[in-house]
Amino acid sequence: MNLPRFIAARFIRPGGGFLSFLTFAAASGIALAVAVLLLVLSVANGFERALREDVLPAVPQLTLDVRGADPAAWAPALAALPGVAALAPTHELGALALKARGDGTTASRPVNLLGVDPSGPLRGVLLPEAAARLAPGSFGVFLGQGLAKGLGVGPGDQVTVVVPTLRVTLAGAFPVQRRVAVLGLLETGTLLDGEVMVAHLDDVRALDRRSQMRSLRLWLDDVLAVSAVRAAVDEALETAGVREQVRVSDWRQRYGGLFEAITVQKKMLFLVLTLLVAMAAFNLIAMLLMVIRQQAGPIAMLSTLGLAGRQLRAVFCWHGGLVAGGGIGAGVVLGLGLCVLAPPFVAWLSSLREAPLMGAYFVDYLPVAVAPGDVLAVALVASALAALAIGLAARRAEAVQPQEVLRHE
Repeated sequence: MNLPRFIAARFIRPGGGFLSFLTFAAASGIALAVAVLLLVLSVANGFERALREDVLPAVPQLTLDVRGADPAAWAPALAALPGVAALAPTHELGALALKARGDGTTASRPVNLLGVDPSGPLRGVLLPEAAARLAPGSFGVFLGQGLAKGLGVGPGDQVTVVVPTLRVTLAGAFPVQRRVAVLGLLETGTLLDGEVMVAHLDDVRALDRRSQMRSLRLWLDDVLAVSAVRAAVDEALETAGVREQVRVSDWRQRYGGLFEAITVQKKMLFLVLTLLVAMAAFNLIAMLLMVIRQQAGPIAMLSTLGLAGRQLRAVFCWHGGLVAGGGIGAGVVLGLGLCVLAPPFVAWLSSLREAPLMGAYFVDYLPVAVAPGDVLAVALVASALAALAIGLAARRAEAVQPQEVLRHE
């Protein structure tokens, strides 16, 4: 039998007194701090995953704008590069969508008009059955759900699109306008729902007929490996002798700052909330010192019976370890439970408000992604801080003078 562990367990046994309250408070503090740290890290992971898996697949990950050259000759070489999952022609145009209301006013929204080839890859943009409804010359479009709600339109309605291309007539120069039919709605759960309008590639080029630009859109196997793929694309363009005629851009120019901000924020939150765990862990010092003072008599008697100083320290190391271990374990379980319950709870609150609580972010839901590595890191950091606090407090047990204590018993 492990005598120090047995004695420590006796000290922990609830007796309904002040020491039991201190023990419960110390364990609860550690559990709460660990749970909060785990929840916050999981939410940060969720935002990172939502950006990587929901937003970036739907936006141009790597775009080539070609002027004065036909990309058909060298595009197949780009599609065969390592890291390139697919390649398709595209045409992107900023525009203004207008819809007359029944009260005489006009709803207007800026839109990102995206022209796609229904026969090509459409990863993250349209489903194949929806893309099949796009026909050249029909000027049918798919709207993001948020954009459609802002304009007050639905499938079958007509929307006027105004593009920044001037049409010169006898009466003067006017921006090009076109009435388009809404074929359906898109829902990605991201900020793209409030700005995207998808049409056939030929229709968008017809609206922007003065532009001599031809664009290619590349999808990547790993969006985070864009630097390596971009370097390979530049080399391929140099080999083809068209590098000076092609402007290359990637998703980092629009979302790179957001991705870096999420990464930095996660690291800073881990650092700041680790201090919260440290405060909870060092509450163990106060708890153990109170136990040592309260149990000075039994400690003195154990010393006179032959329990060495190292064994006395082991008693309170076991005591603090059992309390801290219970708190860390409970905190991990509580944190995982909060990670499961938080998204539906936020969705429920959003339904009560009839507006998404996450509307100010690039997703309209609370993303949570639990990483096993984060769970392990939180548990290890909390254990290390608790071990440091326990070691400092347990040394006080060795300083108890049995003769002085028993003299006053």
